Amino acid sequence: MLSAPTLRRLTSITVFLDSAPGMRGGQPAEERLTAGTQLPTLVPELQEGDVRLRVAAAARDRAHALRARLTELWALAAEDQAAALEAVNALLAETGALRLVADADGAVDLTPAQTPADAVERLTAMAALALAEAALEGELDRLRTCAGEDCENTLVDASRNRSKRFCDAANCANRTHVRSYRARQAEADEETAAPAVEPATAAGDEPADAAADVVAEGQPKEKAKKKDKDGKKSTKSKKKGRKKAKKKGD
Repeated sequence: MLSAPTLRRLTSITVFLDSAPGMRGGQPAEERLTAGTQLPTLVPELQEGDVRLRVAAAARDRAHALRARLTELWALAAEDQAAALEAVNALLAETGALRLVADADGAVDLTPAQTPADAVERLTAMAALALAEAALEGELDRLRTCAGEDCENTLVDASRNRSKRFCDAANCANRTHVRSYRARQAEADEETAAPAVEPATAAGDEPADAAADVVAEGQPKEKAKKKDKDGKKSTKSKKKGRKKAKKKGD
């Protein structure tokens, strides 16, 4: 896992990267880094240390160039680790000599041998060291781009199972789930609305309903025939009875 300071620095770098124009959470965003003086606000960690931060006149253009390099590195981290490592090495070369320092709690960290006063140089060094630690820990694949289909935000996956896919800034996970649910509902509605197809009948065959009608119509006729027979039997019995009575009378 990434150390807490490294995770904090990488997360701040994502804010810097997402200041570029592009699709952010389904909405087109304009350039947010319009002046070099905005760098300390975007990346508060730049103001750490004893050396006073200085923002040069050309800081904005240089920051834009650095942002483009880091955005490309972010994409490479998940797809081509070898190329990502080369990009990190280039940043380390620009940072120069490094030294080990211990904080008040005894934790040891790497810092530039001479802390740059220039804001862009300090941001370059901060990114180089944070990315180098991620590479050493085998965690470069935690640097990702939001999986939202209309979002270009960057993120750092700090989850234990490396499952984070969406940025937090634009609520992309919820938007994607809602969109998927609506698509499933629309598909279900289409299936429900589709007309039922009646089974085809072979040539010469009567439909089941017609056969049922024939049977229904046939039933009263059978009953009538039976009643007729019963009536004839009754008439014959009566005639026989009268004949017997007449013989007795004679």
